[in-house]
Amino acid sequence: MDEVQSASTDITVARKTFRKIPSVLLGSLVEEPKKRPAVPNHLLESKIYSAFQRSKVVRAEPAVLHYGGYEVGKHHQQTLKLTNISANAINLHIIPPQTMYFQIKYSKAHRLVPGLSYVVTVDFCPDEWRYYYDCIRIHCKGDDNLVVPMHAYPAMNVVEFPTFINLSDVSIGQ
Repeated sequence: MDEVQSASTDITVARKTFRKIPSVLLGSLVEEPKKRPAVPNHLLESKIYSAFQRSKVVRAEPAVLHYGGYEVGKHHQQTLKLTNISANAINLHIIPPQTMYFQIKYSKAHRLVPGLSYVVTVDFCPDEWRYYYDCIRIHCKGDDNLVVPMHAYPAMNVVEFPTFINLSDVSIGQ
């Protein structure tokens, strides 16, 4: 039986010999990509969003979204209706929530004519048992800006709550 020799790490090309450089050394020669800073949102930084439920142009139904008694790891959805209450067709910008726990989905046509509305689906998916807060901001032409707060809070399960609680007698101040 013939003996098999191990392959050489030398490569000969055009009468030159190159040695393979270990990948550890190559990794030290390559510069790591720099993280880019987040792109600023002009509408978020320069405008004030203070009107609740309705402005001169838009009405939000419901005014506040509450997610009470959620389950960790499950998706909970609610719908938000944004209606044009002005006499003119408007173009509005819906600025999504800033946290990863709330996501929105909607289809936006060109402009919103009077009386019609956009339906926004708000999806909430918690990763732990705690209080969550965020908001959706609606920017309209001029200073008619609207904010829709969203609250998600843990609540105890009413089904497992005892019907009778016995508290023993104690002295006043104890």
